[in-house]
Amino acid sequence: MAGVLSQAEIDALLNAIESEDISALPIDDGGGQIREFDFRTANRFNKEHIRTLKIVYDNFARLFSSYLSGTLRAMCSAEVVSVEETKYAEFVNALPSPLILAVVRMPPMTGSVLLEISPDLSYAIISRLLGGKPDKESVSRGFTEIEQVLLERIMRQFLPLFGESWEKVVGITTYLDRLETSPQFAQIVAMNETVAIISISVKIDDATGTFNICLPHLALEPINQQLTTKFLYQSSDSGDVFPMQDDIKKRIERTPLEISAFFNETLASVRDILNLQVGDVISLDHGVSQPLTLRVGHLPKFKVEIGTKDRRYAAKVTEIIQKEDANDE
Repeated sequence: MAGVLSQAEIDALLNAIESEDISALPIDDGGGQIREFDFRTANRFNKEHIRTLKIVYDNFARLFSSYLSGTLRAMCSAEVVSVEETKYAEFVNALPSPLILAVVRMPPMTGSVLLEISPDLSYAIISRLLGGKPDKESVSRGFTEIEQVLLERIMRQFLPLFGESWEKVVGITTYLDRLETSPQFAQIVAMNETVAIISISVKIDDATGTFNICLPHLALEPINQQLTTKFLYQSSDSGDVFPMQDDIKKRIERTPLEISAFFNETLASVRDILNLQVGDVISLDHGVSQPLTLRVGHLPKFKVEIGTKDRRYAAKVTEIIQKEDANDE
């Protein structure tokens, strides 16, 4: 088990303490990289902020994978790999080329947020949209105007998912400002500014890529107080016990449906239909005083009388059809 000293290491430690020879202590760096730490620069994102961002973007990754699966008609998965604090200059210097950068505004956050889609993921999305398979050789070339338009369309469609993932913390709206292919034209903050980088690993069939979200600390300052798990859980526990049920009910109630009024069916031969001329009159199998059938979608729901209201055709409900005809089901 990592972090547990062996008996030999314990004996060497005790002997070194007795002899005050610290150089004799065995040092194991774990094979990790040594990173310089600047004590003059304090962390701008505390552990609560990082934890809340992880929860928010775990939710986004789940929504994003569902969106990609439905749009691309392929098995897609997305998972948050890391949430790290770094300098904007370090993030920009690590970006590959070519790449797609989206400058997005998310009020009430101030300034802009940067979205970076790796070339592998970009070409996998484009290939699926055009009915092909990802080509590894295409990653080394730049993006054409048509490819940029396709990616911009995809981005505009999944941007509302950010609002859904943030709704338990704060209500935000997202706007795509512009699309860039070079970090030089997409600088959103000063190079020494602190940013949080959320890295999401996305898999589309056999192709894998990364989707990075760059959140400047300045952009999150207006909502700093909400970036705590305590606030997150309090806001999620408040209100109705079944918030999702009420939300689904409201969405269903606002769903538009097509309604249409129909006369009784009238039979006619093909010869009669072909011989129809302008001015001919068709006798319908429908009485003048007989009500029409109002259908919601394809199902008959009401009996109505036709009239006018405010100089427009109108239908007055006279009877509710309780049971649908078996032929219309």
